[in-house]
Amino acid sequence: MGTDRARLLLERYRLASPIRRDGTGIMWQAHDLRLTRDVAIKEVQPPYRLDMPDLEGTRRRALKEARSAARLSHPGIITVHDLFEEHGRFWIVTEFLEGLTLKETMEHIGRVPIRWSAWLGFQLLAGIRHAHHCGVMHGDIQPENILLTGDRVVLTDFGIAALEEDAGSPNASQTIPLARSAAYLAPERMRGEPATHASDLWSLGATMYMAVEGRPPYPGDGPSAMLGMALTHEPDPPHNAGSLWPVIEGLLRREPRRRLTGEAVALLLADILRREGISTATPGRRPQTLPSSENLPRGIFML
Repeated sequence: MGTDRARLLLERYRLASPIRRDGTGIMWQAHDLRLTRDVAIKEVQPPYRLDMPDLEGTRRRALKEARSAARLSHPGIITVHDLFEEHGRFWIVTEFLEGLTLKETMEHIGRVPIRWSAWLGFQLLAGIRHAHHCGVMHGDIQPENILLTGDRVVLTDFGIAALEEDAGSPNASQTIPLARSAAYLAPERMRGEPATHASDLWSLGATMYMAVEGRPPYPGDGPSAMLGMALTHEPDPPHNAGSLWPVIEGLLRREPRRRLTGEAVALLLADILRREGISTATPGRRPQTLPSSENLPRGIFML
């Protein structure tokens, strides 16, 4: 009985089994007894400060994660249902999706073929551009935060997402998760600058590089080595990118103002997908009507 009650939250959500654990918490499969549907619940674990749980920091981080994601509605972004505190812990309730992360998928199959990497990048970009349009930067795009289901590519974990209006605030946190995310953080983020549209797009490029090459853009034994490389060198051209190289190279430029825009990347990826005979529709939406990249005005590639 005690175990049953410990697994029942708010007298509403019954925890079933842990799905995965990452650097910011544990994700559980659960059942919403009120709405009779399966959900995913993330237990947000507090970081420790001087050997004591940083509960106030966790509260702020959980609120930011939920507030950022809850304002977004797109098939490429995880849907947030609820946020609450119980038993001294913080929980975020999202839709339950069955699938593997991109990181887990690559552990099974290795490198992702170019045509599917292009489709994956196009789907991700649609969600990223929607978030940016709503004033939300993700701030931690990497294979571990990308969930692959039967027909969706879903961006999860807005745990360090920065609302656009908060980016210039002196109280806004500039903390970046170097220990687990260094390989996918833009150079300016490594310098301590806030998340921006351009830095999210760099992370998308790093993720696509990983997908086609099987390793991140900057090799290294730890965050310090990656930081040194990212601040002084452009990534080595991948050997397996093929037609995706212009997209990846344009996203991984060290200077944010020289990177491809989201619009330019969408056009280039749409051209690749058309040549491969793959639809440019995102789930639940019609295929996008996009002109050929050959017809782009001069300068559209630059921010």
